Amino acid sequence: MRILSRYFLKSYLKWFALILFSSIIAISVIEIMLHFESVLEHRNGPMGFATYLLLRIPSYYFRDLIPVACFAAAFCSIGLPARAHEITAIKSGGISPPQTAIPLLCAAAILSGFTLLLNESVVLEASRAWSRDRNPGREASFLQGSFWYQRGNAIYSVQEADREARVLHGVSVYELSPRGRLVQALHAERVEVEDDRHWRFLDTTSRSFDPSHPAMPPRIELVSESNRVVSAESDLVMLEASARTLSLPKLAAYIDSQARAGRDANRYLALYHTRLSAPLTVFLFALLAVPLGFAVGPSRSFAAAALSGIITLAAYYTARTAVEMLGGNGFAWAAAGPWVILAVFSVYGMWQLRRLPR
Repeated sequence: MRILSRYFLKSYLKWFALILFSSIIAISVIEIMLHFESVLEHRNGPMGFATYLLLRIPSYYFRDLIPVACFAAAFCSIGLPARAHEITAIKSGGISPPQTAIPLLCAAAILSGFTLLLNESVVLEASRAWSRDRNPGREASFLQGSFWYQRGNAIYSVQEADREARVLHGVSVYELSPRGRLVQALHAERVEVEDDRHWRFLDTTSRSFDPSHPAMPPRIELVSESNRVVSAESDLVMLEASARTLSLPKLAAYIDSQARAGRDANRYLALYHTRLSAPLTVFLFALLAVPLGFAVGPSRSFAAAALSGIITLAAYYTARTAVEMLGGNGFAWAAAGPWVILAVFSVYGMWQLRRLPR
């Protein structure tokens, strides 16, 4: 690696670490100021502050904070030398802007892979812990395309939950005897959670078993509507059975199970591709920032280049938000949306880089 490459790589990584750390500190201060009462109610003592911030910041901010920090780092690591005429000297030595940018773009590509691992480990676990902390109760487990939860002699299985509408889909309840024998199995396509104690089962199939005569066939009963009284508020943990808390491999298995069950899985397919493509934003933002950094040289003005960068990022996030909203509404083609947006902005960034004066 040439001395010049090491210089720009070191500058980029230094700016990235500094901007990311400063942003985390600033967000922490703002969070405490805006949600001071929530922080105090979270837990007592200094550990309450630390726990609140360690869960809140990764789960809410890391997915967007890392790409933005990457953009700012790439802009500063090129823009500052350009303003000091260092880029002009490099060009006079026969090194073109694309050659100068190669170390930064390679580092950004590696950071994209690291971001994928971070999103699927630290960020995902922080999101789960934040949800558990705000809604105490045992966490539902994902197995074979459904979310499972056991309390006492009852085992619940839910394929899909809508917390806002307080509706569960594809619900099965298995009642066991004290000796662990199956006594009754209920299956309902839809369950409405009316309050903390009452669940309304719609279009239910009930199968009753006699534990003392296991060879006997079950007694089957079809019920259009029935009410079930749950005995613990912790049973509401099933409303947290969201595919958004699953890792990418489990989310893929969930999508497959939904499709096999004949349910519309388009919004989960869109979610899968959104999360899979999101880490590539780190590389994309570096690609978009580098030409803006070089543009500082002729005018020596950070303001114009920074304004162009803000407009570009705003356009990207507007397009991505629109695609995510369409995906959430179940549009079949929305799954390809994140990749199309990445491709369009990547072509734009490469075009801007190639058109720079040599």
